[in-house]
Amino acid sequence: MHPPRTRPPAETLAWVERTIGPGARVVGWRRLTGGITSSVHRLTVEQNGRRGPYVLRRWVPDGEHAEYVIGAVASETAVLTALERSDVPAPRVIGSTTDAAHAGPAVLMTRVPGHVHLMPRDRERWLQQMAHTLTRIHALDIDAKPFESWLDRSRLSPLPDASRPDIWSEAIRLVAEERPLTHTCFIHRDYQHFNLLWSRERLTGVIDWVEASVGPPDVDVGHCRLNLTVLFSADVADRFRQMYEAEAGRKVDPWWDVHSLLSFGPHWKRFLPIQIDGRAPLDVDGMTSRMEDVLARTLRRL
Repeated sequence: MHPPRTRPPAETLAWVERTIGPGARVVGWRRLTGGITSSVHRLTVEQNGRRGPYVLRRWVPDGEHAEYVIGAVASETAVLTALERSDVPAPRVIGSTTDAAHAGPAVLMTRVPGHVHLMPRDRERWLQQMAHTLTRIHALDIDAKPFESWLDRSRLSPLPDASRPDIWSEAIRLVAEERPLTHTCFIHRDYQHFNLLWSRERLTGVIDWVEASVGPPDVDVGHCRLNLTVLFSADVADRFRQMYEAEAGRKVDPWWDVHSLLSFGPHWKRFLPIQIDGRAPLDVDGMTSRMEDVLARTLRRL
């Protein structure tokens, strides 16, 4: 499922104008880079002599993913609506549609100020804000769909370019069986630096709530650590975990950490450069080695 890279269809823009209200007119658009499964555009809308920014997220489902996309629209709409009652900085839903007559499925939302920021001047403060915001999310009382694992255990194996296959094998054996859910809460499910917005080194927004669910909070920590490892290092990932543990007042369960880290695969080397889009240097060849480092450290915490 590849996101469209063209101007939003006329039917969608007409739906946007009707949804915003009388006199609304889309006068500008710009595709935001980094999206993998959907197309995201910043729209400039003029209404009553004033111009304002909005964000349009749109999918072009194929037969295989149509059911998922319809569910994604409903899920993100419901979660963003619930988040309006919280102090977590997130977009506000203006409207959503799954009607093909509007060239849907699509979600129209307010624009949260800020931009993706991967190379902070003060990385410690950057990580601290990420950890603090994640604990705020986990403290929210929001109903959402139940957690579902992203792992296909039948396909797990040491990576073709693994230099330490024993580490992969040990991690795979660890997650071979399901683990009972003993502690669950509201989770973002895709919490990582590509879904955070910053302004002047301050975290101003959390976006992409499609996968939000009720599940083990340490899945969020592990997924963020995976992303920090492939872009930076195991040291940076460990520092984030330590900061989260200090904020949450408890230790991260290494089992769920390994569960999240094993989502890494060869396809990451293809899509991560698209997400980064030149905003940070990336050592693609060293990604597997960095993952082996963080997995080895996590296994030692068991």
